[in-house]
Amino acid sequence: MAVYQLYKLIFDRSSQRELYAVADGCSAFQKAQDLLDGMLKGVRPLPISKEKRDKTVVPLDNYVEAKRDGVTVLVVCNEKSHKYKEKMEDRELEYHPGCRVIIDNRPGIAQIAIERSGSFDEKTERVRDLLQEALCKAFSRYELVVEVRAKKREGTFWDAVDEQCDVYSDTVTQVAFDFPNDDVVGPIDAPKQTLDKLAVLRSFAAGMNAARGVYQAFSDKNRIIHLDRTQEDIAHMVGLCCNNGYNISVHFKHYGVYRYGTDIKALSQLNEDVIKEFISGQTVAGGSTKGEWALILWLDEVRKVTENYKDEEPIEKKRTRSRKG
Repeated sequence: MAVYQLYKLIFDRSSQRELYAVADGCSAFQKAQDLLDGMLKGVRPLPISKEKRDKTVVPLDNYVEAKRDGVTVLVVCNEKSHKYKEKMEDRELEYHPGCRVIIDNRPGIAQIAIERSGSFDEKTERVRDLLQEALCKAFSRYELVVEVRAKKREGTFWDAVDEQCDVYSDTVTQVAFDFPNDDVVGPIDAPKQTLDKLAVLRSFAAGMNAARGVYQAFSDKNRIIHLDRTQEDIAHMVGLCCNNGYNISVHFKHYGVYRYGTDIKALSQLNEDVIKEFISGQTVAGGSTKGEWALILWLDEVRKVTENYKDEEPIEKKRTRSRKG
């Protein structure tokens, strides 16, 4: 099962002017999805590029694997290199692994699913940033900007941890508990045995005249961190932080960092066979007469599930937005 992170596609005007896109007199803003559909016909790649460490900018290969009924499966390739030694000679191999981006551009929807892939070190945000920049370049001629915002939902600390570990088979690599000193907090809601442990941790920080202390736990290649609510001491420590407004951050191998109090990223699993069927043209049973593709049924389901989810806040507030998805 591949894991995809879900995003919303938002179009916005970049100026006060209304540029007209088609002969029927509609503006580019009104026809934004139609314009995007034309860009995804596979005639030419999207202008996706990245800046390397040496500040050089390189174009990244991307191509359409399949496009049906307003849904496009796009492959975005990264550029990586591997250094190795052949006899006494240092060599470097350049390669271009790809990940899939599913663009649901059906009328009034405009959602995107980005595969969590080793091609981009499991970081869907990297792919999102590259895709957003490329779409902004492509739409600049119409004086439109494009935002690709992550869908997120509210949830408890244990909701986030259990979902990542149990549903998406992720692992915890680091946990950090942040404790302010006594003089900056009020009464603490926690069992006595937990308060005793907290007092020991605080004493180290107080001995150095520190304003706060942080307790961190790390994994390595031989040990995996088990963060489980059935572990009484851990559950009490988490409860202490959650009930008293202390900070907890959990680092996952694939998800990245989850901080208590923040929204949970919207993820969903997708069977590889569903993608292969869509690419090859095979519909689900009974779907050949209705045009029902298993991939589109999956997209309908994740859209239904995330209907009331939030979308991440933009970097700067826009004047006018068209929200779809």
